[in-house]
Amino acid sequence: MPLDKYNLKAALSYLDGFQFHGFRLGLDRMIRILNAFGNPEKNYPCLHVAGTNGKGSVSAIIASILHAAEYKTGLYTSPHLLSLRERFKIGNAMISEEELEEQIWRIKDFLEKGYDLSYFEFTTVIAMAWFAEQDIELATFETGLGGRLDATNILTPLVSIITNISLEHQAFLGSSISEIAREKAGIIKEGVPLITGVREQPALAVILDRCIELNAPFWELGRDFDVKGHGNSKIDYEGEFLNIKGLDLGLIGTHQAINAGLAIAACERLIGQGFRITDTAVRNGCRSVYWPGRGELLSGSCRVLLDGAHNLGGIRVLKDLLVRLNTTSDKDGCFHSLLWACSNEGGDKDFVSMLMHIAYLFRRIIITEPPGPRVPVTTESWDANDIPKDVTMEKDWQKALNKTLSNCGSGDMLCVAGSLYLVGAVREELMNRRFVRI
Repeated sequence: MPLDKYNLKAALSYLDGFQFHGFRLGLDRMIRILNAFGNPEKNYPCLHVAGTNGKGSVSAIIASILHAAEYKTGLYTSPHLLSLRERFKIGNAMISEEELEEQIWRIKDFLEKGYDLSYFEFTTVIAMAWFAEQDIELATFETGLGGRLDATNILTPLVSIITNISLEHQAFLGSSISEIAREKAGIIKEGVPLITGVREQPALAVILDRCIELNAPFWELGRDFDVKGHGNSKIDYEGEFLNIKGLDLGLIGTHQAINAGLAIAACERLIGQGFRITDTAVRNGCRSVYWPGRGELLSGSCRVLLDGAHNLGGIRVLKDLLVRLNTTSDKDGCFHSLLWACSNEGGDKDFVSMLMHIAYLFRRIIITEPPGPRVPVTTESWDANDIPKDVTMEKDWQKALNKTLSNCGSGDMLCVAGSLYLVGAVREELMNRRFVRI
């Protein structure tokens, strides 16, 4: 169909209709449509990143280092905070509105011929096709859900990375750590090196058994490479080819030191395959990496910490970050306010335990419902559970934000967490109110 009959708004509205298809794991649909597209994913080398938490940060750091090394680098991540364009980047530039619109209508033509895709499969095809058209030299792909049956697992990468494993999406991935580890280990390919930050048994045993089965060499954090954090943003890295002290990291939190270590270790595997990645590129890439909404600090009428933690593993990391930021807390040792919301697509999220894990760190908690396509935990659901009596409920997130800000002074800290969709919406609103990144 002629593109001039449409616009990006119409294209995004068409794509959003696929959100109602829900999670649809499996590779058959991807194989079929990518074959029809001429297998664009085979036109460039790539890295593949899976894990429960941190995979987006690791992907962003890898892409930043490769960009600093002067490679034309693609980056595909999900979900987005505000604009779908955030999922598709080359270097520091998102896909243009015109290019995104063109890709959507092009795929629509195939679907009308009898092909079928979920929302995430649709966006994955966009990334793979666009990267090929742009003649990129390297790409980094973050998995969406799991690994073995994830749409991105059509790839055969140069390096695979599994960040960590904890209970998540149990309705789709399994009820135990071992079952979830097997799904994540599904990204491991014959002979392809694996970098892992997984340390806990039995997840590590599952991953290493899979590596041995597929003759995939593996590098473990703490055994084959190591990273040490200093404060919130400086790290030392020691590996096979690189030994770098005093790296400045553009992301705050000790957990980001581990993410950086995994990213640098992945780049070392590329060095071993002939890619030119210098100490300087690693330093510049780590310093300039930008990953909004993940431990991001803003300043305006008050201070705001935005963090997309949405499972118990992420909440533990957020708790550690809050403890390390305690110089900004009140005299009683508590931060001022928490604005909180959760989604619960699979119906198995222990959202009460998540909140209770950090609730004691705040003097005031407002629970709302997140915007976006995912199934929200409603305020009615929260009311039916055993939560602190002093929690305020407000169904509308904008009203909840306004109430929270009206009670925060210039020296107070507001934390927004529990849902990336809430974080993205709040971030846009705060930027419109002239909040700035610290």
